[in-house]
Amino acid sequence: MGELVQVLVYAATIGSAYALVAFSYSLVFSTTRIINFAQGTLVVVGGYLAWWLWSGVFDRGTSMLLVVIPAVVLAAIVGLVFDLVAIEPLGDFDPTSNIAWLVTTFGAAIVVQEVVAQLISDTGESIPDLFHSLFGWQGSVVQHVAIGPSDVVLVVATGAIVGVAAFLQARTKVGRAFRAVAQDRQAAALMGINPKVMVRLSFLIAGAITGLAGILIAPNYGVRFAIGLNLGLAGFVAAVLGGLGSTSGAIVGGYAVGLVEGFVGVMSSRADTYRPIAVFVVFVLVLTLRPTGLLGRPVVEKV
Repeated sequence: MGELVQVLVYAATIGSAYALVAFSYSLVFSTTRIINFAQGTLVVVGGYLAWWLWSGVFDRGTSMLLVVIPAVVLAAIVGLVFDLVAIEPLGDFDPTSNIAWLVTTFGAAIVVQEVVAQLISDTGESIPDLFHSLFGWQGSVVQHVAIGPSDVVLVVATGAIVGVAAFLQARTKVGRAFRAVAQDRQAAALMGINPKVMVRLSFLIAGAITGLAGILIAPNYGVRFAIGLNLGLAGFVAAVLGGLGSTSGAIVGGYAVGLVEGFVGVMSSRADTYRPIAVFVVFVLVLTLRPTGLLGRPVVEKV
């Protein structure tokens, strides 16, 4: 029973972080048909910005809740900068034939990491929990597995973000514009929608969500450059597993990857070695049986 609880807690917490990053990948892909490989860097940006604001701009006694909002806003701006410096200069292009975005997004990620290392910190840092307690609850131990307020906040925040995104997509004009651009950019433009604005908005929102993921996971895993790399890769795998371009698929993929890693964690004492292998095997099996991912749909080209 204890091992099952450990798997579920791990899948719920780390899976939520994976789901947020995968959601961001899919959001950008749905409007641009490119994969922003700088997305994982925004996890680092969010974490280090929160630490910088908390330790250098505000007083260390300041509640982390006051730090989160400006940190997320700054991460969103960095996300938009990725579009302006790595994608916009390429002009109008076909992402399937012109893959210059591979180089530009990777390059942007390296530059931003170096800027963070030089201006903020090049070592691992830590930030306190957003909540030390929830309604007086400071954490529990269930079957020898510790569950703290930060774990609950991460899971609840992921659910809230997904719920709000689903509502906006289905019930608002902006959401309908997003769907129109995702389905057919040319047709959307003919209907009076500005695809470029929607693309910039997708980078802005993706930056905010990924930066928030870095902040929410930092109390448990610290603020380190390796976290950005790990979450970026796992988030990409989750997005492809769920179906690139499908925001609901990204969520399913994130928790699926978390569940696989959780099972490996209780089955092997060398979990760090075998987790990537297990995820890769599941990844290959799913894409072999369903190339578009779990919830992805085949792209139909009109001629």
